[in-house]
Amino acid sequence: MIRQTALVDIQVDIPKELTDLSKSFANVLLNIGSLYALQLKGDLPVVAENGIWREIPKRLRITEIPETEKDNFEEQIQTLEKGIFDLYPVTVNCGDSEVDLIIGKVFSSEGDSVSYYSGAAGLTNNNYINVIDQFDSKLETLCELLAVRSLNGGESIRNKAPEIKCLDVFSLAGGLDVSHKPICVFFSGGSPENISSLSNMRVFLNLYSARFMSLTMDIAGRYLLGSETLQDLSDSEVSKLLLIWLRGHDIGHFIGEDKLGDTMQEFDTDYMILHELKSDMIALYSFRLFSNDLLDKDLLAKIYYLSLSEMLRYIRRGNILKYPDSASAYLAWRYFERSGAIKYDSRDGKFKIDLPLFEDAISVFTQELLSIFSEGDAGRARQLVKSFGNLQTTNENDFSPRDCSENLREVINDTDIAHYIDYNFITAE
Repeated sequence: MIRQTALVDIQVDIPKELTDLSKSFANVLLNIGSLYALQLKGDLPVVAENGIWREIPKRLRITEIPETEKDNFEEQIQTLEKGIFDLYPVTVNCGDSEVDLIIGKVFSSEGDSVSYYSGAAGLTNNNYINVIDQFDSKLETLCELLAVRSLNGGESIRNKAPEIKCLDVFSLAGGLDVSHKPICVFFSGGSPENISSLSNMRVFLNLYSARFMSLTMDIAGRYLLGSETLQDLSDSEVSKLLLIWLRGHDIGHFIGEDKLGDTMQEFDTDYMILHELKSDMIALYSFRLFSNDLLDKDLLAKIYYLSLSEMLRYIRRGNILKYPDSASAYLAWRYFERSGAIKYDSRDGKFKIDLPLFEDAISVFTQELLSIFSEGDAGRARQLVKSFGNLQTTNENDFSPRDCSENLREVINDTDIAHYIDYNFITAE
């Protein structure tokens, strides 16, 4: 089966005073790309690796930047020269604009534990700071509704949430420039002991929105009854809803006790799938808290349709056991089918969502998952993952799970809709 890639133009307007800097950052990503290419070939001796990495500070130092930023810029370059252990952001402010270069290593998007050279450059997008603030303001209420225990020492859940920053990206490289391009990256707060906390998050908001408009909307239009409600969303509303969904999922990882982590290994496939699934359900559960503000009018129903549409896109990635977030989306979808919240309408050839049943199913499933994690019952956890059948790919010409329903199999294998996306960056000077 031949899977197609959609090519999407991404227009990024870079202020004139940052033109030279943006070009320099884009050129640095060429170095990152060459390191990644050699890494993939298994031909990256330490001498060559260090030589290419040393070119990055040299390139940055010849870049013209505002006088007021030079000292801070030099400090950041010196940090790069010492070597980094995950991703590191180089940030330059110029008036009302800010540009970021994020380079280093991230874990492979293909599901293995190898860390690959990666990079991104973009302009800060501050249009949605209030959205994050409003969402985070109700985190304690969310924990109360879910009846989860407080964090150790009564620490607020807000203190566990990674700091989030939105970028309008104008260049990608290495492990971030693959067929299924990530729409966010995490990195630590700057010291080796924090590497597992991943306390900083960068969301590639323009790429996230473009991917939704190009791929997910097509999937929704073809396979979800009622998805026409998404057609009248403005670009800013799409970005807002996607950001709310992402923040809800992100926070979900930190809510509730995790004794399951004591009985299962961190990189156990079942454990990773269930962590993603718990976070997905908590995100969906959280939306009802915002029906009178962030999700007023008819946006609550729309974010449900948006979330389910995104689940279908994730499921279509293929070989879902390689992607915990895809396997999570598949298990969630099958659960909603089993609960009757999602039914297939053979007359229209589309799936129909019963929103009241859907909200009820979210509540029940969320509590079940929180219980599994708080009790640390590995047997119960594995049984849940297996409850919808074999997740292995059917065969090389059919990327659906072996026990997938025929109606969902049609969605997964539909090659008229692109499965992947690529970006053609266009920057105005």
